[in-house]
Amino acid sequence: MYAVTNRIRVKTGHGGDMETTFGKRGGVENEPGFKSFELWRQEVEEDHEVYLVVTRWETKEDFKNWTQSASFREAHSGGPPDFILGGELANYEVKLSSDNY
Repeated sequence: MYAVTNRIRVKTGHGGDMETTFGKRGGVENEPGFKSFELWRQEVEEDHEVYLVVTRWETKEDFKNWTQSASFREAHSGGPPDFILGGELANYEVKLSSDNY
């Protein structure tokens, strides 16, 4: 399995806007190899809010193919909203995983 995170800094008071924005975006769940999406909000309060976008894929190639797909272009069209201060992408090969849903 392959996981990708994006740690996104958001202007204070705009966390709801971030959640609404990501709640509206779709299409990734229909991509080959897509496993899951989660949006996490960090509890620490600072001069900005922090969210972590977490996606899981069957393979690295599945993720790369999504980044070249129409659904990716649609989800990222128009650039980031003005309340986003920046993001930091990280990619991981998942070595161990356990689910108890």
